Amino acid sequence: MSVDTDIASTIKFRDICDLFEKLKATKKVVNKEEVLKSYYESFCRHRDSFRRQTGLSDDQTENGVSSFYSVLRLLLPGADTGRDSYGLQITALGRLYIKVLQLPGDSSDAIMLQHRTGNMYRDYGDVVYAVLKPRCFNPPSDLRLKHIHEMLDTIANEDTEVKTQQLIRFTEQASPEEQKWLIRLLLKSLGLGIGEQKIFGVLHPKAQDIYQRCSDLGHVCNLLADMNTDLDASTSDSKPEVKFVNLNAVIRPFHQIRPMLCERFPGDIQELMQSDVLYLETKMDGERFQLHIDGGRFMYISRNGVDYTRNFGNSYERGTLTPKLRGLLPLGLQSIILDGEMMVWDTKRLRFREKGENTDVKSLKPEGSWQPCFVIYDLLYFNGQSLLDLTYIQRAYKLQKLVVEQPGVLQLMRGRKIGSVEEFNQLFQQALDSHAEGIVLKKQGSRYQPGVRLGGGWFKDKADYIKGLITEFDVLIIGGFYNRKCTFVESFLLGVLQPAPPGSSNRHEVFSIGVVTNNTKQRGVLNHTLKPHWHNVVKEPPPLWFHYKAKERSGCPDLWIEPHNSIILQVKAADLSPNAAFYTRKSLHFARTETKRDDKSWNECMTLREFNDLCEGSMGIKKLNKRQLRLEDVTTKRKLQRMTPSERSRLGLAVYEKRCEVDPAASSSKLLDGLSFCILSGSAGRQNKLQLQELAAKNGGCIVENPLPNDPKCFCIAGDETFLVKRLKLQEPRTCDIVRMEWLLRVCQKQELELRPKDLLAATEPLRQDLAECFDRLGDSYNKDIATVGDLQELLQEIELAPEDLADSSTSEVNALEDQLLDGKKSLNMFRHLHAYFYDPHGDELGKVLFLQNGGKLAKESDPQLNLGFLCMSSDLDDNHFKHWLKNHSKLSADKVLNSAWIHQSHREGVLLPMQGFV
Repeated sequence: MSVDTDIASTIKFRDICDLFEKLKATKKVVNKEEVLKSYYESFCRHRDSFRRQTGLSDDQTENGVSSFYSVLRLLLPGADTGRDSYGLQITALGRLYIKVLQLPGDSSDAIMLQHRTGNMYRDYGDVVYAVLKPRCFNPPSDLRLKHIHEMLDTIANEDTEVKTQQLIRFTEQASPEEQKWLIRLLLKSLGLGIGEQKIFGVLHPKAQDIYQRCSDLGHVCNLLADMNTDLDASTSDSKPEVKFVNLNAVIRPFHQIRPMLCERFPGDIQELMQSDVLYLETKMDGERFQLHIDGGRFMYISRNGVDYTRNFGNSYERGTLTPKLRGLLPLGLQSIILDGEMMVWDTKRLRFREKGENTDVKSLKPEGSWQPCFVIYDLLYFNGQSLLDLTYIQRAYKLQKLVVEQPGVLQLMRGRKIGSVEEFNQLFQQALDSHAEGIVLKKQGSRYQPGVRLGGGWFKDKADYIKGLITEFDVLIIGGFYNRKCTFVESFLLGVLQPAPPGSSNRHEVFSIGVVTNNTKQRGVLNHTLKPHWHNVVKEPPPLWFHYKAKERSGCPDLWIEPHNSIILQVKAADLSPNAAFYTRKSLHFARTETKRDDKSWNECMTLREFNDLCEGSMGIKKLNKRQLRLEDVTTKRKLQRMTPSERSRLGLAVYEKRCEVDPAASSSKLLDGLSFCILSGSAGRQNKLQLQELAAKNGGCIVENPLPNDPKCFCIAGDETFLVKRLKLQEPRTCDIVRMEWLLRVCQKQELELRPKDLLAATEPLRQDLAECFDRLGDSYNKDIATVGDLQELLQEIELAPEDLADSSTSEVNALEDQLLDGKKSLNMFRHLHAYFYDPHGDELGKVLFLQNGGKLAKESDPQLNLGFLCMSSDLDDNHFKHWLKNHSKLSADKVLNSAWIHQSHREGVLLPMQGFV
């Protein structure tokens, strides 16, 4: 075996795929760690054998030829900074496989490969595998990791045509399982169920700390494998078998140090001031960058580890920033690493521009009026020496002696020492007044801990972290954006309403104002509730009253919804800023959902006029602070984002406590004494929620914020059908009784407690059974008369005849029913068997009315049921005409044509008189 052979050429890709399969199939993380540890131990044994075979001695420095790097960069594809982006996403991979498999473009497998619709598979590797399995019969290949890495390097560096050729060559050799895992590697989404920290922990307790300081997996593996690594074996709490690396020796220019982050300010400044001296800095609204310089070469690295040197310049001769740094850096500089914020400086207005003003510091042109300005936060490395272990104040003092400031080019962030609570409050308010994003607090003794957020001694605070300090928006969901796989709505398009003028036939109009991520705890409920009402923007374009930017991708949703089917969200935003993606001149910047407004109907959202009033002002960015900072805002501990189980339990009980207190002297009655009420919603223009709460409380009721489940003494009151009301109505099994607002108003006015079925929107099973004993299915009481004509009309409107009710009944059935209903009083319906024709319809109007009133039926001359005729014996009766008429009606013999006087006399007597005397 030659000396230049790489250990990656001895490891088969199929073995790595088997490791991936085993990790993915293992359920518990601790068991996944055992699987990975077992593999790593076997690799170390293989490495020892490999080094012996290649003639590498133990005292030779590891250069990556025999390290774990070739495996680790596959285990952690997202942490591998050794390659550029692959430039391949699901769409491109789908097209490639459709071409390789020669699938029709409209086939179900082709559609699945393009991932245009949701499917049963959660990741794209599974999609490709499902399509390949019945078509590809390649056995497990002999491809080695060396070949795989060479292919991935080519894919990362070459154009689309070369990428395609490489992948086609791979599909011809690899098994379906191997292709599935390569897809996941290209998408940098393995889904192994074990995170970066655990994987590093298997290698060495300090492996992640090393990576945080160099962002180089190869360097990490070399240090851990090298027996000559600078070790500190004197550490008292160490175990003999664990190697301790000198972390300061890890840091090198041009290798990113993961930036230290700030945790949220806990709320009580006094407690922090007791722990250490604090320094306050302004929180800048730019992009976090590191500036690395070594031997006259410059490198600019973003927070995410992306190299933007070509934008800012790698030397004093080129770039938008580096040429301006000449003379500002210290004499005798050999190497340095600076941590800071890259800002956009407006050379005309002499101020910083914010990210919300749609300015990208990485895309600035040298000839423009905006230029990049690097604001330095910290000094991490100087002339070959790491400064991470120095305290904040030591690093700040050293930095101020090294750098020359120039406004708009290179500036220092100078911390101000906090002497008192009042001074902190004043400085914080000044930062807010100057439209800063917020403030940062740093402990004097804090050391720079790469990648650390919690417990590092750095804190951040912003206006939107403080309750009641900034404006909140009650806005309407008007659209939705799918996730990448189109399986659920991951964000919502927000809008405000322009109501139609009163009495107008015009529609309400909606205007887009921003987007918010669908990341609330009830996102599943939101998706389920809105799903039936979504309209596809492509198939059903929004109507003219729906105002949005159709040509802006970030402002054109995949779905839209009718306002009356939507839900109101209460959102916060960092500020209002111009954004061409939305219809209004300013939009919500960094919007975050606070809660759903279940208590509001859709038309109670913010109006366009109210939103425009907030947008007024000459500044491009409009801050939303609605009051001044108070001392209690910075001296009171804030609610933790995460609660303990006991805290959740206490909170759960608290929501059922009485919320609306009424002076006993103000109570007007005890009508509702012993009952509790949860007011779900009021009614726009009639009674609001607070008025209903006061009404119930004044009549002796107890007001609760949430109804206790299955409590027969608790009623929910609903006016308008808000989202919450609709959701509770659909709940199965029902746990609370929902009563109409009109019931509460009626019983309080009449001072009479009566509940009817029509008063209910939804009832629990026990209440439904109780009402069934007193009312029929139409709501008619068994033991109480109908009081008013209006009540009768309402009852009759509820009656709907079923088809079987409309079927013809036999005469005997009808007679039997009438006998039962009339209780033998046949005089009330004496003419019911008769179908008569009046010879002169206008001759005896009263007789005809009496005939119909008592069950008689009028028949036409051709009616087969015709069995009787009547005529009025008036003086002008034409005998010849009558005889001719009678001759043409064969069903009416002369003895069946009666004088209409028979009707009058029979009605008077209450019985049917003999007909002979009236023929």
